[in-house]
Amino acid sequence: MGSHPIATLLHLKHAEGRLRRGRPIRVRSVFAEVAELTRLPPVRAEPRAFFQTGWVDVEDWACALVTFEDGTRGTVIASDVSLGGIRNVVSAYMSNGVAHLTINPNTGMQLYAPDPGIWGEEYISEKVETRAGWQFPNPVEHWMRGYAEELTDFVDAAATGREPVAGGALARETVEVIYAGYLSAATGRRVELPGREAV
Repeated sequence: MGSHPIATLLHLKHAEGRLRRGRPIRVRSVFAEVAELTRLPPVRAEPRAFFQTGWVDVEDWACALVTFEDGTRGTVIASDVSLGGIRNVVSAYMSNGVAHLTINPNTGMQLYAPDPGIWGEEYISEKVETRAGWQFPNPVEHWMRGYAEELTDFVDAAATGREPVAGGALARETVEVIYAGYLSAATGRRVELPGREAV
């Protein structure tokens, strides 16, 4: 859970490290918790659930505190029980600025309808529980979510023999952080990643 925001966080720190010192800044440790919120009695007792509640043997909420080699921190929260559809937001608080990226929902287009039937069968957005109220459709969803650029980079990397922007090192570290997060959640302690030292 949380692979996309974790990979985004790592990608940003890798890029920062390459600019500052010629190599990626990597994760040193992870402290995490996970939960099965839809299995809680108050949620189960709800006569009408507005989100998926049939998960079996898997968490639906996770939070991880990630510590990097340079001492900076990142917090990742992932949830399958958030009303309003998918929400992917990255906020970077730096010593000389702040950047907020609203990946999804992209607010470039906004619609409102008091009744969900107004839009008929038209696709609005992934995982919204109702078509009533404010909606944030992506008219060119594949482009707005970066799929076209991702595939273009992959094809160019394959054609030229270079490493993709989101290559194997990023994927490997993303999986390492996720596994460290699960181990941390199971043991209730911070998990240090081997071979990582403070710089």
